[in-house]
Amino acid sequence: MKRVLIIGTGGIGKRHIRGFLKTGRARLSVVEPVAEKRAEVLREYAIESGHGDLGEADLKSFDLAVICAPAHVHVPLGLACVEAGVPFLVEKPLAVTLEGVDALLAKVKEKGLAARVGYVRRSGAEVMEMKRQLAEGRIGDLRMAYMNASQEFPKYRPDYQTTYYARAAMGGGCILDGASHLIDLAIWFFGMPAEVSAMYDRLTLTGVECEDCCLISIRFQSGALVQISMNQFQKPNTNTVEVIGTRGNLMLDLATLKFSGDDSGVWDGKNYMDGLKPMEAHEARFSLQANRMLDVIEGTPSQMATLEEARANLRVALAAKQSDREKRIIRLD
Repeated sequence: MKRVLIIGTGGIGKRHIRGFLKTGRARLSVVEPVAEKRAEVLREYAIESGHGDLGEADLKSFDLAVICAPAHVHVPLGLACVEAGVPFLVEKPLAVTLEGVDALLAKVKEKGLAARVGYVRRSGAEVMEMKRQLAEGRIGDLRMAYMNASQEFPKYRPDYQTTYYARAAMGGGCILDGASHLIDLAIWFFGMPAEVSAMYDRLTLTGVECEDCCLISIRFQSGALVQISMNQFQKPNTNTVEVIGTRGNLMLDLATLKFSGDDSGVWDGKNYMDGLKPMEAHEARFSLQANRMLDVIEGTPSQMATLEEARANLRVALAAKQSDREKRIIRLD
Protein backbone atom coordinates (compact mmCIF):
# COMPACT_ATOMS: atom_id res chain seq x y z
CA MET A 1 0.00 0.00 0.00
CA LYS A 2 1.34 3.39 -1.02
CA ARG A 3 1.04 6.41 1.27
CA VAL A 4 -0.69 9.15 -0.73
CA LEU A 5 -1.16 12.76 0.39
CA ILE A 6 -4.11 14.61 -1.17
CA ILE A 7 -3.46 18.37 -1.04
CA GLY A 8 -6.82 20.18 -1.22
CA THR A 9 -10.22 18.60 -0.64
CA GLY A 10 -12.58 20.63 -2.82
CA GLY A 11 -14.66 19.00 -5.53
CA ILE A 12 -11.67 17.72 -7.50
CA GLY A 13 -9.84 16.66 -4.34
CA LYS A 14 -12.79 14.50 -3.32
CA ARG A 15 -12.81 12.85 -6.74
CA HIS A 16 -9.16 11.97 -6.29
CA ILE A 17 -9.88 10.66 -2.78
CA ARG A 18 -12.61 8.37 -4.12
CA GLY A 19 -10.45 7.35 -7.07
CA PHE A 20 -7.43 6.35 -4.98
CA LEU A 21 -9.57 4.56 -2.38
CA LYS A 22 -11.19 2.48 -5.14
CA THR A 23 -7.79 1.20 -6.24
CA GLY A 24 -7.26 -0.66 -2.97
CA ARG A 25 -3.58 0.24 -3.33
CA ALA A 26 -3.33 3.45 -1.29
CA ARG A 27 -3.53 4.76 2.27
CA LEU A 28 -4.64 8.39 2.21
CA SER A 29 -3.96 11.52 4.23
CA VAL A 30 -5.13 15.02 3.38
CA VAL A 31 -4.05 18.63 3.65
CA GLU A 32 -6.98 21.03 3.89
CA PRO A 33 -6.66 24.50 5.47
CA VAL A 34 -10.43 24.95 6.01
CA ALA A 35 -11.27 23.13 9.24
CA GLU A 36 -14.88 22.38 8.29
CA LYS A 37 -13.90 20.84 4.96
CA ARG A 38 -11.13 18.85 6.61
CA ALA A 39 -13.53 17.47 9.23
CA GLU A 40 -16.04 16.59 6.51
CA VAL A 41 -13.64 14.42 4.49
CA LEU A 42 -12.35 12.76 7.66
CA ARG A 43 -15.95 11.80 8.48
CA GLU A 44 -16.90 10.67 4.98
CA TYR A 45 -13.82 8.79 3.80
CA ALA A 46 -11.25 6.33 5.13
CA ILE A 47 -8.53 8.92 5.70
CA GLU A 48 -5.60 8.19 8.01
CA SER A 49 -4.80 11.78 8.98
CA GLY A 50 -5.76 15.36 8.21
CA HIS A 51 -3.50 18.41 8.30
CA GLY A 52 -4.26 22.13 8.25
CA ASP A 53 -1.27 22.98 6.05
CA LEU A 54 1.53 21.26 4.23
CA GLY A 55 4.00 22.10 6.99
CA GLU A 56 2.08 19.88 9.41
CA ALA A 57 2.49 16.83 7.18
CA ASP A 58 5.75 14.92 7.00
CA LEU A 59 5.89 15.22 3.23
CA LYS A 60 8.99 13.03 2.90
CA SER A 61 7.12 10.09 4.45
CA PHE A 62 4.70 9.85 1.52
CA ASP A 63 5.10 7.86 -1.69
CA LEU A 64 2.99 10.29 -3.74
CA ALA A 65 1.41 13.73 -3.42
CA VAL A 66 -1.70 14.73 -5.37
CA ILE A 67 -1.96 18.51 -5.78
CA CYS A 68 -5.64 19.54 -5.93
CA ALA A 69 -5.33 23.13 -4.72
CA PRO A 70 -6.21 26.03 -7.07
CA ALA A 71 -3.89 26.40 -10.06
CA HIS A 72 -2.14 29.58 -8.92
CA VAL A 73 -0.35 27.57 -6.19
CA HIS A 74 0.47 24.48 -8.29
CA VAL A 75 4.06 25.56 -8.98
CA PRO A 76 5.06 26.27 -5.35
CA LEU A 77 3.40 23.05 -4.18
CA GLY A 78 5.19 21.14 -6.94
CA LEU A 79 8.49 22.68 -5.85
CA ALA A 80 7.79 21.59 -2.26
CA CYS A 81 7.31 18.03 -3.51
CA VAL A 82 10.58 18.22 -5.45
CA GLU A 83 12.47 19.47 -2.40
CA ALA A 84 11.07 16.54 -0.39
CA GLY A 85 11.87 14.08 -3.18
CA VAL A 86 8.22 13.04 -3.50
CA PRO A 87 6.61 12.11 -6.86
CA PHE A 88 3.46 14.08 -7.59
CA LEU A 89 0.31 14.23 -9.67
CA VAL A 90 -0.80 17.84 -10.17
CA GLU A 91 -4.26 18.84 -11.27
CA LYS A 92 -4.76 20.80 -14.48
CA PRO A 93 -3.86 23.40 -15.53
CA LEU A 94 -0.19 23.26 -14.60
CA ALA A 95 -0.28 26.95 -13.61
CA VAL A 96 -2.01 30.21 -14.51
CA THR A 97 1.12 31.93 -15.88
CA LEU A 98 4.47 30.65 -17.14
CA GLU A 99 6.28 32.18 -14.16
CA GLY A 100 8.24 29.48 -12.36
CA VAL A 101 7.09 26.69 -14.68
CA ASP A 102 10.43 26.12 -16.39
CA ALA A 103 12.24 26.11 -13.04
CA LEU A 104 9.84 23.43 -11.79
CA LEU A 105 10.36 21.30 -14.90
CA ALA A 106 14.13 21.62 -14.59
CA LYS A 107 14.14 20.61 -10.93
CA VAL A 108 11.87 17.61 -11.58
CA LYS A 109 14.21 16.47 -14.36
CA GLU A 110 17.30 17.03 -12.23
CA LYS A 111 15.88 14.88 -9.41
CA GLY A 112 14.50 12.26 -11.79
CA LEU A 113 11.09 12.43 -10.11
CA ALA A 114 7.91 10.91 -11.51
CA ALA A 115 5.46 13.75 -12.11
CA ARG A 116 2.28 13.85 -14.17
CA VAL A 117 -0.65 16.21 -14.78
CA GLY A 118 -4.27 15.22 -14.16
CA TYR A 119 -5.80 15.39 -17.62
CA VAL A 120 -8.14 12.60 -16.62
CA ARG A 121 -9.74 12.06 -20.03
CA ARG A 122 -6.58 10.28 -21.17
CA SER A 123 -7.50 7.49 -18.74
CA GLY A 124 -10.79 6.62 -20.43
CA ALA A 125 -10.80 3.38 -22.38
CA GLU A 126 -12.46 5.11 -25.34
CA VAL A 127 -9.81 7.84 -25.52
CA MET A 128 -6.95 5.37 -25.16
CA GLU A 129 -8.43 3.31 -27.98
CA MET A 130 -8.78 6.40 -30.15
CA LYS A 131 -5.13 7.26 -29.52
CA ARG A 132 -4.10 3.69 -30.40
CA GLN A 133 -5.97 3.73 -33.70
CA LEU A 134 -4.60 7.15 -34.62
CA ALA A 135 -1.04 6.03 -33.83
CA GLU A 136 -1.48 2.87 -35.88
CA GLY A 137 -2.60 4.92 -38.90
CA ARG A 138 -6.18 3.75 -39.22
CA ILE A 139 -7.25 7.10 -40.72
CA GLY A 140 -3.94 7.89 -42.40
CA ASP A 141 -2.11 11.18 -41.92
CA LEU A 142 -3.86 13.50 -39.46
CA ARG A 143 -5.00 16.75 -41.04
CA MET A 144 -7.74 18.37 -38.90
CA ALA A 145 -9.91 17.99 -35.81
CA TYR A 146 -13.08 19.50 -34.41
CA MET A 147 -13.52 19.34 -30.64
CA ASN A 148 -16.50 20.47 -28.56
CA ALA A 149 -17.05 19.91 -24.84
CA SER A 150 -19.99 21.94 -23.56
CA GLN A 151 -22.47 21.58 -20.73
CA GLU A 152 -24.59 23.45 -18.18
CA PHE A 153 -21.71 24.01 -15.78
CA PRO A 154 -23.78 25.44 -12.87
CA LYS A 155 -25.84 22.23 -12.79
CA TYR A 156 -22.74 20.18 -11.97
CA ARG A 157 -20.94 22.83 -9.89
CA PRO A 158 -23.68 24.92 -8.24
CA ASP A 159 -21.04 26.50 -6.00
CA TYR A 160 -19.01 27.79 -8.96
CA GLN A 161 -19.36 31.44 -7.94
CA THR A 162 -17.56 30.77 -4.65
CA THR A 163 -14.74 28.58 -6.01
CA TYR A 164 -11.52 29.12 -7.94
CA TYR A 165 -13.62 29.07 -11.13
CA ALA A 166 -14.88 32.60 -10.48
CA ARG A 167 -11.39 34.13 -10.25
CA ALA A 168 -9.07 34.56 -13.23
CA ALA A 169 -6.00 34.73 -10.96
CA MET A 170 -6.84 31.29 -9.54
CA GLY A 171 -7.22 29.55 -12.90
CA GLY A 172 -10.93 29.99 -13.40
CA GLY A 173 -12.87 30.36 -16.61
CA CYS A 174 -13.71 28.27 -19.63
CA ILE A 175 -10.25 28.19 -21.20
CA LEU A 176 -7.97 27.16 -18.33
CA ASP A 177 -10.58 25.09 -16.52
CA GLY A 178 -12.43 23.27 -19.27
CA ALA A 179 -10.94 23.79 -22.72
CA SER A 180 -7.49 22.79 -21.48
CA HIS A 181 -8.78 19.17 -21.48
CA LEU A 182 -9.37 19.47 -25.22
CA ILE A 183 -6.05 21.24 -25.76
CA ASP A 184 -4.43 18.28 -24.00
CA LEU A 185 -6.07 15.79 -26.37
CA ALA A 186 -5.02 17.91 -29.35
CA ILE A 187 -1.39 17.93 -28.18
CA TRP A 188 -1.51 14.19 -27.44
CA PHE A 189 -2.87 13.44 -30.90
CA PHE A 190 -1.10 16.07 -33.06
CA GLY A 191 2.13 16.98 -31.28
CA MET A 192 3.43 20.47 -30.60
CA PRO A 193 1.34 23.56 -31.52
CA ALA A 194 2.74 26.43 -33.59
CA GLU A 195 0.04 29.14 -33.87
CA VAL A 196 -3.10 30.07 -31.93
CA SER A 197 -6.04 32.38 -32.59
CA ALA A 198 -9.16 32.71 -30.46
CA MET A 199 -12.26 34.55 -29.37
CA TYR A 200 -13.87 34.22 -25.96
CA ASP A 201 -16.50 35.96 -23.84
CA ARG A 202 -18.79 35.73 -20.82
CA LEU A 203 -22.27 35.48 -22.29
CA THR A 204 -24.39 33.87 -19.58
CA LEU A 205 -22.79 33.00 -16.24
CA THR A 206 -23.01 35.60 -13.50
CA GLY A 207 -20.91 36.26 -10.41
CA VAL A 208 -17.60 35.38 -12.09
CA GLU A 209 -14.72 37.34 -13.58
CA CYS A 210 -13.98 34.82 -16.30
CA GLU A 211 -15.15 33.73 -19.73
CA ASP A 212 -17.87 31.08 -20.08
CA CYS A 213 -17.32 30.27 -23.78
CA CYS A 214 -14.49 30.16 -26.29
CA LEU A 215 -13.51 29.37 -29.88
CA ILE A 216 -9.84 28.41 -30.25
CA SER A 217 -8.03 27.60 -33.51
CA ILE A 218 -4.62 25.91 -33.40
CA ARG A 219 -2.13 25.21 -36.19
CA PHE A 220 0.33 22.46 -35.25
CA GLN A 221 3.94 22.13 -36.29
CA SER A 222 2.84 19.29 -38.58
CA GLY A 223 0.55 21.73 -40.41
CA ALA A 224 -2.63 20.15 -39.00
CA LEU A 225 -5.48 22.45 -37.94
CA VAL A 226 -7.65 21.96 -34.84
CA GLN A 227 -10.79 23.88 -33.88
CA ILE A 228 -11.86 23.81 -30.20
CA SER A 229 -15.24 25.15 -29.08
CA MET A 230 -16.75 25.22 -25.60
CA ASN A 231 -19.56 26.86 -23.73
CA GLN A 232 -20.54 26.29 -20.12
CA PHE A 233 -24.23 27.20 -20.28
CA GLN A 234 -25.97 24.98 -22.86
CA LYS A 235 -28.45 22.35 -21.64
CA PRO A 236 -27.19 19.21 -23.45
CA ASN A 237 -23.99 17.63 -22.16
CA THR A 238 -21.92 17.51 -25.35
CA ASN A 239 -18.48 15.96 -25.75
CA THR A 240 -17.33 15.26 -29.30
CA VAL A 241 -13.89 14.89 -30.82
CA GLU A 242 -13.64 14.27 -34.57
CA VAL A 243 -10.21 13.70 -36.11
CA ILE A 244 -9.91 13.86 -39.89
CA GLY A 245 -7.24 11.94 -41.72
CA THR A 246 -6.30 11.15 -45.30
CA ARG A 247 -8.04 7.74 -45.18
CA GLY A 248 -11.04 8.39 -42.93
CA ASN A 249 -12.39 9.98 -39.78
CA LEU A 250 -12.53 8.87 -36.15
CA MET A 251 -15.20 10.45 -33.95
CA LEU A 252 -15.57 10.22 -30.20
CA ASP A 253 -19.11 11.10 -29.07
CA LEU A 254 -19.14 10.93 -25.28
CA ALA A 255 -17.86 7.35 -24.84
CA THR A 256 -18.77 6.01 -28.29
CA LEU A 257 -15.85 5.71 -30.71
CA LYS A 258 -16.85 5.66 -34.40
CA PHE A 259 -15.02 5.27 -37.72
CA SER A 260 -15.97 6.25 -41.25
CA GLY A 261 -13.84 5.65 -44.31
CA ASP A 262 -16.30 6.62 -47.07
CA ASP A 263 -19.25 8.88 -47.92
CA SER A 264 -21.99 6.35 -47.15
CA GLY A 265 -22.99 8.12 -43.96
CA VAL A 266 -22.51 4.86 -42.07
CA TRP A 267 -20.17 4.87 -39.05
CA ASP A 268 -18.88 1.74 -37.33
CA GLY A 269 -18.84 2.31 -33.59
CA LYS A 270 -18.49 0.91 -30.10
CA ASN A 271 -19.69 2.35 -26.79
CA TYR A 272 -17.22 2.20 -23.89
CA MET A 273 -19.49 3.69 -21.20
CA ASP A 274 -20.62 0.31 -19.81
CA GLY A 275 -24.10 1.61 -19.05
CA LEU A 276 -22.87 4.61 -17.06
CA LYS A 277 -24.26 8.11 -17.43
CA PRO A 278 -21.76 10.74 -18.70
CA MET A 279 -20.85 12.13 -15.27
CA GLU A 280 -20.68 8.63 -13.79
CA ALA A 281 -18.24 7.64 -16.53
CA HIS A 282 -16.20 10.78 -15.80
CA GLU A 283 -16.07 9.85 -12.11
CA ALA A 284 -14.92 6.33 -12.99
CA ARG A 285 -11.93 7.73 -14.89
CA PHE A 286 -10.45 9.00 -11.62
CA SER A 287 -9.91 5.48 -10.30
CA LEU A 288 -8.37 4.50 -13.65
CA GLN A 289 -6.09 7.55 -13.44
CA ALA A 290 -5.19 6.75 -9.83
CA ASN A 291 -4.15 3.22 -10.77
CA ARG A 292 -2.04 4.54 -13.63
CA MET A 293 -0.31 7.08 -11.39
CA LEU A 294 0.47 4.37 -8.85
CA ASP A 295 1.90 2.34 -11.73
CA VAL A 296 4.04 5.34 -12.73
CA ILE A 297 5.71 5.61 -9.32
CA GLU A 298 6.39 1.88 -9.50
CA GLY A 299 8.24 2.39 -12.79
CA THR A 300 5.60 1.41 -15.34
CA PRO A 301 5.52 3.51 -18.54
CA SER A 302 2.38 5.60 -18.89
CA GLN A 303 0.61 7.83 -21.40
CA MET A 304 -0.48 10.26 -18.69
CA ALA A 305 0.21 13.91 -19.51
CA THR A 306 3.76 15.01 -18.76
CA LEU A 307 4.81 18.35 -17.31
CA GLU A 308 6.27 19.27 -20.70
CA GLU A 309 2.95 18.60 -22.44
CA ALA A 310 1.13 20.58 -19.75
CA ARG A 311 3.51 23.51 -20.28
CA ALA A 312 2.69 23.49 -24.00
CA ASN A 313 -1.00 23.32 -23.07
CA LEU A 314 -0.67 26.35 -20.78
CA ARG A 315 1.16 28.22 -23.53
CA VAL A 316 -1.79 27.59 -25.89
CA ALA A 317 -4.33 28.73 -23.29
CA LEU A 318 -2.41 31.93 -22.56
CA ALA A 319 -1.94 32.56 -26.29
CA ALA A 320 -5.69 32.12 -26.82
CA LYS A 321 -6.38 34.90 -24.34
CA GLN A 322 -3.66 37.07 -25.85
CA SER A 323 -5.09 36.50 -29.33
CA ASP A 324 -8.50 37.83 -28.37
CA ARG A 325 -7.05 40.80 -26.52
CA GLU A 326 -4.73 41.78 -29.37
CA LYS A 327 -6.96 40.60 -32.26
CA ARG A 328 -4.19 38.66 -33.98
CA ILE A 329 -2.72 35.19 -34.48
CA ILE A 330 -0.12 34.33 -31.83
CA ARG A 331 3.00 32.43 -32.87
CA LEU A 332 4.31 30.14 -30.17
CA ASP A 333 7.98 29.92 -29.22
